[in-house]
Amino acid sequence: IQGNLIGMNASGTAALGNANNGIYVINAPGNLVGGTTPAARNVISGNGGSGLYLSGSASTGNLVQGNYIGTDRTGTLAIRNVGDGVTLNGAPGNSIGGTKTGAGNLLSGNGQGGLGLKGAGTDNNLVQGNFIGTDASGAQALANAFSGITIVGGKSNLVGGATTPARNVISANKLSGVYLTTNSVGNLVQGNFIGVDASGAHALGNVIDGISIDSASLNTVGGTTPGARNVVSGNTDYGIEIFGSAATGNLI
Repeated sequence: IQGNLIGMNASGTAALGNANNGIYVINAPGNLVGGTTPAARNVISGNGGSGLYLSGSASTGNLVQGNYIGTDRTGTLAIRNVGDGVTLNGAPGNSIGGTKTGAGNLLSGNGQGGLGLKGAGTDNNLVQGNFIGTDASGAQALANAFSGITIVGGKSNLVGGATTPARNVISANKLSGVYLTTNSVGNLVQGNFIGVDASGAHALGNVIDGISIDSASLNTVGGTTPGARNVVSGNTDYGIEIFGSAATGNLI
């Protein structure tokens, strides 16, 4: 699925939304949405559900790259999807973004979060190289109304990585940058810029925390190598907040 305007007018400047999700993938493996070149980019905005919704245990091995989801075709103005930019519900082993040049998605301006990893079975997904809550330059705010990334019930997902191309910029969102909550176990958040712009030099804070771990256990933030280090700065409340009696065994 490449080069489309989904939920917008033909100029890519205003909403002309589909009533539900822009793209819905249900129990379907191995699809490519977007690509690493501007010509392959989909602009998926203005829809009544999420921009892209992947559902079911057979929705695995899908690759979502290079798309603008929740913005106009320039990536500078918000044209929100009512739901998340991308929602995964029970869908394992997918890649949102990537480490190749042009693979990262712009997930900004949406009515809920930039990316939601939700429900049992939403495991072993890769989230790399994306701008979440900024404009396409990574320098200006284009906030999602909820957290940049929410993980609820997902396990062993990787957000970022230990190399520069894997870095997500997760900034300027209306709640937290990354929010991990109930039954989210063994997730790894590393190498990201959270609350700063793409240069890492200027604050572009999330409105609550950089990272919130709420009643979620055995997750890791950062790592022992320089590349694994997150920059978590400029946020309105805490950099990292861990709370709830079930928030045990997390490693920072």
